[in-house]
Amino acid sequence: MLKIINKNLLNLIAAACILALCLAYIAQYVFDYQPCILCLYQRIPFFAIIAISVFSLLVKNKKLQQASLYIALILLLTNASLAFYQVGVEEKIFHGPDKCSSANLEGINDIEELKQAIIATKPVRCDEPSLFFLFLSMAAWNLIYCLTIFIAAIFFIITIDTKKPPYATKGARRLK
Repeated sequence: MLKIINKNLLNLIAAACILALCLAYIAQYVFDYQPCILCLYQRIPFFAIIAISVFSLLVKNKKLQQASLYIALILLLTNASLAFYQVGVEEKIFHGPDKCSSANLEGINDIEELKQAIIATKPVRCDEPSLFFLFLSMAAWNLIYCLTIFIAAIFFIITIDTKKPPYATKGARRLK
């Protein structure tokens, strides 16, 4: 029973990660909201969770699935930590990274091409969110999303491990 629960919970967490990545790529490629470097870093744990989930489901080992579930939960906390840092940078609580994502400037041969590329490039800053939904930045939503999935998974694990039906004890009668 616990094997099925771990597998299903791992599938659910992986599906939530796929949904988050789909939304991020839709915002980037359909609505042209370019991610900052911290946004790109926040995608890495989602990809790792998906890869771990697929691997553990292919191997079909109970202990590996349980370990994968706990690793996925740690990666969710890692993602939440990155999102918390980015929200702090957006609110000017923390100093942001020196790197910024921008267009690739390779292949420029003269100063005029460089000038045109710089003018055409829209800089993406970590401390100025470009997309808000219901008064929260996407980093804030990612923080809420990851923490919600983490808390729900922990709650589910705790309630399933401690919950035993009354007829499970030896010699007890099943109630109708």
